Formats: sequence, C-alpha cells, structure tokens
Amino acid sequence: MDCHRQFEPNAPTMEREIFGDGHGDAGGKDALEKFLSIDREITRHNGLYYGENAPEISDFTYDQLKAEWETMLAAHPRWIIHSQQSPIGDDRRRGFSKMQHRIPMLSLSNTYGREDVSAFIRNVRNCVGDSVTFAVEPKVDGLAISLIYDGGRLRHAITRGNGVEGDDVTRNVLNIENLPKEIPHIAPLEVRGEIYISLEDFARINEGRSRDGLDPFANARNLAAGSLKLLNPDRARERHLQFIAYEMGIYGENFPDHVAVLGAIASLGIPTNGHWLADGDGAVWDAIVRCREGRSRYAFAIDGAVIKVNGHVHRDRLGSIASAPRWAIAYKYAPDRATTRLLAIKLQVGRTGIVAPVAHLEPVELAGSTIQRATLHNGDEIARHDIREGDTVTVEKAGEVIPAIVAVDVHLRPDSSQPFIYPSHCPACEEPLYRFDGEVAWRCINPNCPPQIIRRLEHFASKGAMDIHSLGGQRIALFHGAGLLDRFSDIYRLHAAPLENFPKLGKKSVQGLLLAIEASKERPLWRLLHGLGIPHVGAQVAKLLEKKWPTMEMIMGATLENLQNCDTIGGTIAESITSFFRSDSNRQLIDELASLGVSMGNATDPSEIRAPSPFSGKSFVITGSFQAFTREELREEIERRGGTVRSAVSKNIHGLIVGAGAGGKLVEARRLGVETVDEAHLHRLLSESTDKE
Repeated sequence: MDCHRQFEPNAPTMEREIFGDGHGDAGGKDALEKFLSIDREITRHNGLYYGENAPEISDFTYDQLKAEWETMLAAHPRWIIHSQQSPIGDDRRRGFSKMQHRIPMLSLSNTYGREDVSAFIRNVRNCVGDSVTFAVEPKVDGLAISLIYDGGRLRHAITRGNGVEGDDVTRNVLNIENLPKEIPHIAPLEVRGEIYISLEDFARINEGRSRDGLDPFANARNLAAGSLKLLNPDRARERHLQFIAYEMGIYGENFPDHVAVLGAIASLGIPTNGHWLADGDGAVWDAIVRCREGRSRYAFAIDGAVIKVNGHVHRDRLGSIASAPRWAIAYKYAPDRATTRLLAIKLQVGRTGIVAPVAHLEPVELAGSTIQRATLHNGDEIARHDIREGDTVTVEKAGEVIPAIVAVDVHLRPDSSQPFIYPSHCPACEEPLYRFDGEVAWRCINPNCPPQIIRRLEHFASKGAMDIHSLGGQRIALFHGAGLLDRFSDIYRLHAAPLENFPKLGKKSVQGLLLAIEASKERPLWRLLHGLGIPHVGAQVAKLLEKKWPTMEMIMGATLENLQNCDTIGGTIAESITSFFRSDSNRQLIDELASLGVSMGNATDPSEIRAPSPFSGKSFVITGSFQAFTREELREEIERRGGTVRSAVSKNIHGLIVGAGAGGKLVEARRLGVETVDEAHLHRLLSESTDKE
C-alpha cells in the first residue's frame, strides 16, 4: 500500500458540514476571487498570530477559514500558484538571530470531529498493521520551541519559525525557572516542547493590569509568545514563562518509542507532559474525553489532545507531508459558544484615557457562568464585522478570560438596524478623541475627564497600592461629584464635617475611613510609586525601585542611564519614570503629598534590618487558596521576612506552600521531592518569624 498517498490530510469534517463539498461552482472567476479573498484573510491572520501574537479570531474560527480554503484548493489544485501562505505560518521576528533546525519542525493537522480521528487511526493501521499503539497527550496551548543541549548545557533555544528556520531566543529561555540549564547528558540532544504561562500567573498579570488601568491580555498563549519575543530578557523574566517537553528531535530516533523518549527526558529533570497509551479507536477516544474532562487539573491552558503513533519504526514508515507528520494529529476541543442578543454598545473610559467598546448582552449561560458583557476590541473591529446594536450574535469563550463576539447572524438583524458609528469625542467629557501612531485604540487626553480622575483615585486607594480601606469606587465617585476629590493629595485633606452629610456615612463610618487614610501615610514607598500610576510601573517594578533607591527624592533624581542599569527595567520603563518626574505638576503633587504627611521612604530601610527567619534567603511557590490570607498578602508576608516567592515549581525552590484546591503544582512538587508546607505549618513559621523580629 502507498502509505503516503493514503495519508494526504482532508478538511475537518466539521468544516465540510459548514461549507459543503466544494462542488457547487465549476471554478469560474467568482470562485477564484473568493479563494483569493480567503487566502488573503488567512495570510493576514497568520501575520497577526505568528508575527504579532495578537490574533483577532479564535483558533476555531481560523480553522473554519483554513478548511474552506483547503476544500476549494482540493477542487482546483492549480490555484495554489496564487496563494500567499506559508505551509505552517512563520513566527520569525526582526531583532533575533536565525538558526536552522536540523530536523524540520512541523505543525500538526487539526480536526474537531471524532470521525476524523477514527479515519486517522484506520489509515495508520492500513499502512503499518494492527499492532500499532497510540500515545494521547494534552495539547498545551503555548509556543513551540526547540532546545539544543550540548556538553550537558543548554546552548540554543529556537522557535519554530517557518519550520526550517527559527529565531534564537536563548537569552529569554535561560530565564525560565522550571527548565534545567545543565543536564547529566554530554552528547548533543534536542528537546522539543511548549513555552507557556501558567493560568495562575496569567490571572495574576491581568489583575495587575486591571489595577494599572490597562486592558487585560486576551489569553495565556499570546502572552507567552509575546513575552518570549521581548528583546529585553529582563522584561521577559517578569512574565514567569515555563516549559514542558513533548518530543525529541536530534537523537530521538535512538529510542524505540515515544513513551521511552518521554521517560528519558524526564530523567534529565526536564518537565514532561502526561499521556495515555491506547491501542484502538475506542481507547483513543476515551483518552481524548478524559483529557478534556480533566483540564481543570492542569496548570496550563489546554486546547485539545494530540494523538501520536507510539513506535518509531511505524513513524518512519508513515513519514510526513510538507507541513505535518502523518503519524500524529491534533483533536481540537471546540470552544464554548452561545447565541444571544446585543443590547447595546457602550464606551468605557479607562484610567489611561483609552475609550474601549463593550458589548452589553442579554444574559446567557456560557462555560458555567452567566455572560452579560463581551469585548469588542476596538472601533476597527466593530466596523470590519459590521456589529450593530440589536444583532443576534455568537459569543465565544475559548481560553480567553473575556468572552468575545465572533459572529453576527445578519438574517436576524432588525430592519431598523443602523451601523455603529464610533464617536469622535469622549462620551464622558466631550473632548476630542485621538489615536496615536501604531495604536488601534482611541484616547481621551483630557486629564480632567471625570472617569479618568475617578479611576486614578480608585487605583491609588486600591488594596494593591495605598490600601485605603472603605475608599472604593462608589465613594470616590460620590466625593468627586461633590467637589471633594480631584487629586491624590485631596484624599489627605478630607475631614469629618462634610463627609458626615453624605447618606449612609455616619460618624462611625467616617471615623473608620479617616483612620484608614491616616494609616496609609506610613505605607512603604513602593505602594506610593505604584499608586501614582506611572505608565509601565506596576507593583513589582515599584518594589525594585524602592530596593535600589529607598527614598522618593533618590528615585526622582535617578537618571535614565541609572534606571536602565537596574535589573528588569528596560528603556521603555526608564523613559516612562523619568518623563513622569520631569513634569512640574507631578513634582508639585509629590511635594503636596509630603507636606500632608505621606511617607516618602526611608534611606535606612528597616526591612533590611531583620532577624533571621525560616523564610530568610529562601524561595517558595504558593498554590491553592488560604483561609487567613489572600495570595498577595501571603506573598508580602514572606517577602517582609526575607523570602522570595516564585511562580514555577522546580527542584531549586525551598518549599511549596499549599492551600485548598492545590493541583498541578502539588503533583510536580511531589515528583521532584520538594518540601510542602500546609496552612497550619505556615502559621507556625510566620509566628516564629514574628517572635524573632
């Protein structure tokens, strides 16, 4: 049997149902124009996905386009000469040196239908016999990478690129905590796997962006890919990238099968994925279902399951096509979708002035929660898809934190429907909106715009910044409307008499609020720096600044060169800090806060004069939830006692602090023999630390 011809991939069954069998048109001019239009659209989305890590559509929607393209091409093979596409996309970027893969780094054929999985298994058996077994693995939604070890050391880390050549991102990969830089294996070795950001770290990063008034990242995969391609390795380190292996390249053929390869990789201390072994259609499908049902146990995002032929002899016989191996296929889990009605498009003004469109929906159940809002990204997206108020829309949640509108049913559009016109003026203050070069967002640049003022004050008083209890968004809006709050310094001018006149604010509430404001004056300097809302200066950067320059005066006097020489602070952050403090109005604000008693730091940092504690000089990872602390509070307690909190479990940490609902990190810690600390033991350690202070 000709195995190669037997294995040419077909469009996914799901797509044939959506788009038909491709025989409706004999191949005239209109059909070619449609093919070229789809080809251009796919090429554009490839650029957004691989080049910019900013896709506008989900994998599911992209696969629909690709399947329609493949169906048309199958009917008219000569049209391939008109295609602009690379077979597997291209993630190479300027600024990185290039390196060729010794063995091409291919992608996988995707399917969403069980019948296609069955056809894959049937075709494999027809080619190599019934004795074949399959390994089924969770498909990590990350960025493919090739690691080259030589002489026991990690020498190169290369992205997939165009499959033949990729970007050398070794400097950034060397910062990955759970990846050993040295292994007990001298001969050259290639390990292939995925770079990802854990769902836990992804949530933490987005929480920080929300506190800073920035839009959240759409999903963990795009953030991981973008972080890996940062030219500043210190910036990349902040994102806490992680690695998990799924194959060997060079010298992988020395092992009899895939399971042996995974065992060899794991024995070197390199994290590997779990797998199920299956010997037929039913067992493979059962593993796919179990993988989907168990997605919540994993620390990373999973968008499907990969089915691989286990034996290397069988793989060699099956071979590959230009873009994918014939011995593996990816079954993609279809995203969670729901249909509802778009009631209104509202514009929301953020702390930084970005005016973002938000879809207000008829409530609908999706992925276990009630959805009433969805992102519309920006004005260009609304115009491109002609999204209108009153439309019946499809909402999707496929790994994204925020649901997105992915389709409009124009057949159900009301006759009175009108295109949405993006305003030219701010909906809050009516000042003109501006769009700067390289940005898709429209901004209100009026510093006196009420929503911006309220959100700046809310951020300043938030738990992650100055931590002023009882001064939340509603009260800030109330006080701002009454003319009591405009600037941060106004918070420290509040007094009892006018506040007690507000409804639901009795003497006791006012006294509690004023005590919280007074207590905030003694907060650490990093909290003030974070609260000021300096662009690109979140809590972690603020802590680094305080450690290097423990007074506000010293930070204000730091030069651009001084700042750039500080760990993890690159040119963009350094320029943002110096620009902020060059402003006369910002310097005046600092003077006002100081005159009102707000601490501006201490040149003799008392945190540096501490007795040894069980946490001193040690690093920990936190997982699960705790009764007595939020995770951020626990991080601060450990750091105050001289410890460090990391994001990834590795054999180099001193302990895993385990709360309720711990999952993948606890499993990994046990595998590596890392000590675990439960909440009761944690309280004893914290108490012991307090006694010594």
